[in-house]
Amino acid sequence: MRGELSKYFDALIRVANALRSNGIDFELIGSMVLPIGYNIYWDVHDIDLFIMGESPFMNPDKFERIAAENDWDVGSSAFGNMYVEVLAGDAMIRVDLMENALDVYIPNELLDDHIMAKINGVEIKSMKVEGLVVLKAKEATDDAEEFLEELNERLMDSSIQLDKKKILRFIASYPEDERASLRHRIEMAGIYLD
Repeated sequence: MRGELSKYFDALIRVANALRSNGIDFELIGSMVLPIGYNIYWDVHDIDLFIMGESPFMNPDKFERIAAENDWDVGSSAFGNMYVEVLAGDAMIRVDLMENALDVYIPNELLDDHIMAKINGVEIKSMKVEGLVVLKAKEATDDAEEFLEELNERLMDSSIQLDKKKILRFIASYPEDERASLRHRIEMAGIYLD
């Protein structure tokens, strides 16, 4: 597994080191949580970092400077979030720099309850799988639904047990009018919370 994802690991370590050296805190979110935090192979296409205490949206110059110092390309997603593209081996790896702005909202409860994972000796703060389940339910897309279904199948074949009370607690951290649909999407994927 490590070999197949080594370019992503390399890009993550490089971005993590650059952010840390500039005093920027972050947490790994998205599908990369699975191979990094849980040793579950997943076909990842990018890396999602949630930026804390800084705002790429409000202070783009700082992040653009960091990218320029490291010879990374900078762009903006369709949702307005900044990303950097890091050359790792022969591939350009996209690293999204997300925050609670525009269409993105991740309650503190999901971020505060994290794990520390190590990759090549570098510690990476990583969202727990229960938080990832709720985030994917929040996306409300066909891709997110397929993600949850596949994750449920893989977890059934692993020793990892979802903490369903934690998932319910995370759902409760969202506005009341969103909670029933979040739970419904999770349960439609076969992750029953009762």
